[in-house]
Amino acid sequence: MKETLESILLSQSPALFLAGVLLIISYFIRRKNHRIRATLDLILAILCIAGGVALYFLRINSGMFTIKNCWQVNTAGYVGMAIVAVLFLILLFRAVKAAVEHHREERAASRRETAHQKELEEVRQKAYASGMADAIATESHVAADEDKLNEPAVMDSPAEEKPAE
Repeated sequence: MKETLESILLSQSPALFLAGVLLIISYFIRRKNHRIRATLDLILAILCIAGGVALYFLRINSGMFTIKNCWQVNTAGYVGMAIVAVLFLILLFRAVKAAVEHHREERAASRRETAHQKELEEVRQKAYASGMADAIATESHVAADEDKLNEPAVMDSPAEEKPAE
């Protein structure tokens, strides 16, 4: 049992290399938006690659394989790589889902802002039209009042009376 568990653990170096490569890709994707997470991804990638190299040397020292057949991956190595790939796909789908949700929220906020700006513009237009109507009404009342004030004065003046025929 010990030798089987040991061979399974020592054959996980390809999975660690795959995890390291995926974490480096994740680092380059995240480095602009999430600097701390990107740095943690890079540190973890370095650790995974170092662990993969260490497992290769431990496996060579244990006599399980030689340098000539070090590129051959056994069943346990394929299982480890499959687990890493599945975890990567799960994380990728979660990230895509979060990005889509974020994009939907941004679009909804943009639509709300546009609707709010449109409502403000309509209120401004109504207020402007109301103010113009009040100004015209005030101006017409002032003009009518002036006409009424000037009208009797004009009739009282003798120059404007018509001569009788």
